[in-house]
Amino acid sequence: MRARALYVAFDVYPRPKGSSSHIASMVSALSREFAPVCVLCLGDTELPAVERQDEITIYRLPGGHRDVLQRATMFAEFVEFHARQHSRTLELTVFRDPWGGIPCLRATPECPAIFELNALPSWELAYSRPGFAESAALQAKIGDMERACLRSATEVLCVSRVTRRALIEEGVGAERVCVIPNAASETFFRGGGWPCPVAALADGEWCGYIGGLQAWQGVEFLIDAFALTQAGRLLIVHSGNRDAPALERKIAKLGMGSRVLLHEPLPPEELAAVMARLRFTVAPLAETSRNTRQGCCPVKIVESMAAGTPVLASDLAVSRELIRHGENGWLAAPGDRRAWALAIERLFRDHELRDTLSATAKQSARDYFSQAIAHEQLTAVFRRVAAARITGVTG
Repeated sequence: MRARALYVAFDVYPRPKGSSSHIASMVSALSREFAPVCVLCLGDTELPAVERQDEITIYRLPGGHRDVLQRATMFAEFVEFHARQHSRTLELTVFRDPWGGIPCLRATPECPAIFELNALPSWELAYSRPGFAESAALQAKIGDMERACLRSATEVLCVSRVTRRALIEEGVGAERVCVIPNAASETFFRGGGWPCPVAALADGEWCGYIGGLQAWQGVEFLIDAFALTQAGRLLIVHSGNRDAPALERKIAKLGMGSRVLLHEPLPPEELAAVMARLRFTVAPLAETSRNTRQGCCPVKIVESMAAGTPVLASDLAVSRELIRHGENGWLAAPGDRRAWALAIERLFRDHELRDTLSATAKQSARDYFSQAIAHEQLTAVFRRVAAARITGVTG
């Protein structure tokens, strides 16, 4: 079965992290308009190499290579091979990174393409790969790949106005950059109807952090701020990050073992049930260029809002795109432990405020961050970009 649309992601899909929720939403929206869809992504030892879901076929590059650049090279070959198989029938391609974008553009030069950008590798590798900043040759090579993708894509799609500004600063025409924020699925709007998998939540008041444990997420800072309070307990549902043991040691050192619970990743229904039973969730994003220049749109913020659970977040531009302080959530100065401790104590203590924030958060999620709205916006973008083949506007 030859595909009408191709979606390419240098990610293991699915797995319990925000990017998987976003990919699932994108592929679902794409399949409504351009089925059958072919998805090219990474795999692991537990996921099949080929998986078919109605009119969506997923091909996964098997795992086994720890070095990200070595795996990226293999992924590029994998993408080019599969893209060529569908090149004659494709009406639209969507890729998330240069590792998939370059071979996709090379294999399907006449097909309109969307660069669906969460972050440029040159931004990300500065955080995840030691020594990247000192490797001028590697920076130049990756920079060339990024510029080729940005130049050749018919349109660039991102989830944050902060990211859009950074792309315009990189030289991308403002008219070619579209912002559509992350969306929450109906699973999270129905969170209270799912059985809760964490029995401890029935005993006492809890707030929660859901997500990765990378430094830019601010989780260690959160533990320090929480240690200054006497209110409630904190549940941390991480995404399988290898930094979990170090965080456990920090919690033990601070004598917080009875108040802070680390939990393994949860599937969407169970995560939705947990969110709905928390008093509030937290997004303690650090004030680093990863958040202030690159930008982000934490999917766990919109999912928490959909569950009717207000969010306490760092007062950064990326958070203000989602949260209106005192109306549908609460903001506190990033990196200010005392401000965060006071905000945590207030949200535990002030039930009336929390109820108001909860109701408004859920309505905001329904009005702005539901999958139905996101799919409607995405469909308009997909149709506009696919029409580029008809009008001859490519690259």
